[in-house]
Order: sequence, then C-alpha cells, then structure tokens
Amino acid sequence: MEEMNAPTARRALLAGVTATAAAGLVMGLARALGQVRTLPERLLEWVLLFVPLDVFEAGIQRFGFDAKKYALWGCVLLLMAGLAGAGALVLRSTRTPWRLAAAGLALWLVLMAVVMPLTGAGFFAGDLVGGTWPTLLGYLGAALAYGGTLALFGDAEPATRRLDSVPTAAQRVVSRRSALAGLGGSAAALGVGVLMARSGPRFGVTRVVVLDPQEPVPSGGLDPRPHPLGQATAEPTPSAPTPTETTATATTRPATAAAAPSAVPTTAPTPRPTATPARPAVRALARDKDGAVVAAARKPGELAELITPAGTHYVVSKNPVADPTVKLEDWRLVVDGDVNRPIQLDYQSLRNLPAVEVTKTLECISNFVAKCELAPFGCDLISTAKWRGARLADVIGLAGGLKAGVVSLATIGADEYTTALPIEAALDPDTLIVYEMNGEPLPVEHGYPARVLVPGRYGLKNAKWVVALRPMRREFVDWYGQRNWSKTGVVRTMTRIDTPAPGAVVLPGDQRVAGVAYAGDRGVTKVEFSADGGKSWQTAELAEKPAGADAWVRWFGKFTMPGEGALTLMSRATDGAGTVQEEPFSLPQPDGGAGWHAIEVKAK
Repeated sequence: MEEMNAPTARRALLAGVTATAAAGLVMGLARALGQVRTLPERLLEWVLLFVPLDVFEAGIQRFGFDAKKYALWGCVLLLMAGLAGAGALVLRSTRTPWRLAAAGLALWLVLMAVVMPLTGAGFFAGDLVGGTWPTLLGYLGAALAYGGTLALFGDAEPATRRLDSVPTAAQRVVSRRSALAGLGGSAAALGVGVLMARSGPRFGVTRVVVLDPQEPVPSGGLDPRPHPLGQATAEPTPSAPTPTETTATATTRPATAAAAPSAVPTTAPTPRPTATPARPAVRALARDKDGAVVAAARKPGELAELITPAGTHYVVSKNPVADPTVKLEDWRLVVDGDVNRPIQLDYQSLRNLPAVEVTKTLECISNFVAKCELAPFGCDLISTAKWRGARLADVIGLAGGLKAGVVSLATIGADEYTTALPIEAALDPDTLIVYEMNGEPLPVEHGYPARVLVPGRYGLKNAKWVVALRPMRREFVDWYGQRNWSKTGVVRTMTRIDTPAPGAVVLPGDQRVAGVAYAGDRGVTKVEFSADGGKSWQTAELAEKPAGADAWVRWFGKFTMPGEGALTLMSRATDGAGTVQEEPFSLPQPDGGAGWHAIEVKAK
C-alpha cells in the first residue's frame, strides 16, 4: 500500500504545479493584453502594509535595491508553493473530475470575496474605476485554468487503489469534458475580459463635454447653445444604453454646495490645438517588487538646471510590472462621491477648461536631504518642471459642487494608487489636473494623460494616471497612509550642495559652492552655507529669481580652500515663514527627510 501512496503524492504535486503554471500563464496574458493587475502585484502591496518602516529601511541600507528583488522572488515562490500545495491536496482528497474543475470556481470566489477587498479593489472588484469587469473575467480565466488543469489529472491514476484497476471509458469522457469545460471557460473568460478592457472602460455616469468658445461647434451631436458649467442632465438609469451627455462652455463655477447656477470665468481661455496629441514614448525603467525609483540625472559636482528636462526628471512608480497604458479615446476623469451630480470628463474637455501654467518642484518623500550616501538614489529624488493644466476646483464645479460636510478628496489612479487631500487643499486654486510638462504632453512615466499637482506637498500626494476624484464626508486613508507614511505630505525645508561634489579634490584659494533649496509653497527667503562644519555661516546669493511660488531656488557662494587638509561644507535654508531648516538628521520614513546637508572636500 505504501508503494502506491508515494507515486500518488508525486502525481498530486505535479498536478498542483501544472495547474499553478496554467493559472499564472492566463494571469500574465490578462496583464499583458488587458492590463489586469496580477495576484502577486496585489498581494505584495498588501504584505508591505505589515513590514515595519525600520525593517524596510534596514533592508534597503543592507542590500540596496537587491533587497526588493529578494523579497519579490520570495513572495512569488511562496504564492506558487501555496497554490501548488492546495492543488495537490485537492487531488489527494478527490479525483472526481467535475469537483476538480469546480476547485477553480472556489478559488475565484475566494479571490473575489477575500483578496480583492483586502487589496483595495472592493468586494468582487466593485471599487475599481471602470475596470471591474476585465478584472472579474481575467481572474475567472486564471481560476478556471487552474481547475481545468487539475481535472486533466483526474484519470491519471486508478479510481481505486487496486493495481489492476483502470479508468473506464465513461470516466475518461467525464474527466476530459470537465477539463475542457474548465480550460474552455478559461479561454472564453480571458478573451471577453481582454475585449472589454480594450473596448474602453464603462462608467455609467453623466458625460460632460466642455466646449472651447474659441473653437467652432461641430455640426450635429453637440448642442451649440452655451451652457453654464455643471448644468447637466440627470444621471442615467441602469437601463440606459450609454451615459447621458451634456455640453458646457469653458467657464468655471465655484466647487461648493451653494454654488450659483451661473458661471463666472476666472481666466481667459487660450487657443488650443484641436488635434489630439500623440501618446509619448515610454521611458524604460528598471523595476522591482516595489516599482521603480530613478533619480534625476545629474553629474556629480554639477549644479542642477533651473528647469529639469522631462527625460532627466526623477521618476518614482509603485508598479512592479508596468505602468498603466491609457488610450486617450478611452480615458475619462470620473467625479463621483459626495458631489451634487456624478460626471465623467474626456481628455479634450479637460483641455478646454481654462488653462493654468505653473513652474513647480516635485520632491519624493523618500528623498534624502542629508547623508545622501545611505540610499542608492541619494538626494536626487527632486526636480522642477513647467506644468499646464486645469484647476481641480473647476473640474469639481462641473459636478455641481460639493455636498455639505465634505472634508477630504480621494484621487484614484489607473494603477489603483490613491491619495487623500483635505478638501481645502484640493480646492486651492493652485491645485491642478495637469496634462502638459515642459510644453509637451505629459510623459507616460509622469502620469499621461493627466495627473494631480498639489502645492507644497511631496510627490506621494500628486497622483499620476488619475481617473477619478471622489470627495468624501469622512477622512480617507490612502495608499501611503495605509503604510503609515505621512498623512499630510507637506514638504520639509531642504538644501543640497551640488558643487563641489562630495569628496572632491579642489585647488587652494577661492572656490565656488552652489546648490538648490526648496520649501514648498512657503518659499525660500534665505540660504546659508558654512565652510567650517557649521561653526560660522555666510549668506548665499540666489542665481536667479525663483521660477515659481512653489519652485526651488539655486544659490551660490564663495569659500577659501586652504593649501592642505580638508573642509566640511554645510548648507541650510530659511522658509517664507521665517523657520530655519531642521538640523538633526532623520530618515525619510515616515514624514520626509531632514538634516543639514554636509560634504567633505580635500585640498589638492
């Protein structure tokens, strides 16, 4: 009898491994063809919720980005082992083909009812913006492939433990039919899910088309009569074949519950091209389990440019596999939640709203401002660009304003990334939905086709690939908030010495020191530097006027290098509120880095 048990266990394990591989293949196809996020992507983000920040930071300091690769492979292997083991147990408990195939449906139900809510997608993926059905069908396809493959092994050994027993023809037919039902259902679910994903998302709320008064109204289809913004028809009933569409002129109205029915322009619209801009090329990024972190490209000892070119701007993404691929004809910005009228807005309508141009610095909350050598990206997760977009308050106004009692705004990206903002910050006239960077369409890695830009906040509050704005009458805990990072994301005052480079060997005599300083929308009023390790300080000069109210300043000064030995250069800044930059060093987690930047230079 024991001789029969050993091969049975091996066959069961082989069945579990094969079923897991089949499910993984289908899930990979759903990811590649329909942008359905895979189970490892979801579970890895969820697991990180339970990793203490000090442990996370220790891993990064010990192994660099290799720590993330190790964790990635560990999680993937554990997931594969779990599914393979579960498949083996199912096969050991029953060899009835239809029950084996049904194991796939049971797996799907667990994923939809347990894993999806845990990972932020909601019960049966109901909280996904426009992507519920592709996700449901993609995961159904993977689960049916898992069950169908197990059913293939249903007649791989005798139905009883007698050596002379073999499956009957009827048993083989049942097994094959069960397997074909599972695998065929998998292919059908995958195919329909991909078709639904590629045909564009469905939102079921009123569509608002904003007309540019400087452009002629197309004949047919659109109402040529001027309408105040937000004067849309009622939300469609579930039986309506398509969302209701209304038109509006490119003016604005207050985004409050008591907004007047008429609109008052805030800025004069500027001429816009009628042609839809082409999708920018995708910038190749090295990724790991936590996504991608690419520092701004700057040679050591080189003063940063006032405006960072898009191709050298720092990039941070949470997505370990790929960032969302968004087609303009399918993209919609949904405004729902506690507004008077849920709506959806297309790309051209967003561009037809009164445009605002700003020069703003973005800084990642993970950026080091001192002891740069502790992280692979150092102190270079900060860049400055020119941005163009529409006021977020104008977009909220299209939805008829806010209901009473709204306290926060959730922004949701196409990659399911979320941010939370106090409603006062969201309605700040300088908070934008931007679609251009440095005069070109927003690069893909920076959130194409649109992202949020919030004054005075770290990059974690400036959501990319934004697809939904959701005002709420309760506090909202966002993606980073769930991981115990800063809830407000307000930037801390920083300076950085760019030149000379750390450890540089310089000639004796007068030498130049220069760098950048940033304090968010508080502005920088003074930069100081020291050439004796902080014993004495000199006031630096600004290289030029700040390029914007929420942009960094470039500063420079002069120090004297002795004929031998070494000097410690330090810098600090004072913000617009008169507060001097904090001196004690602290790691970025959870509220952003702090400390006075210091480097050592040696005499030549």
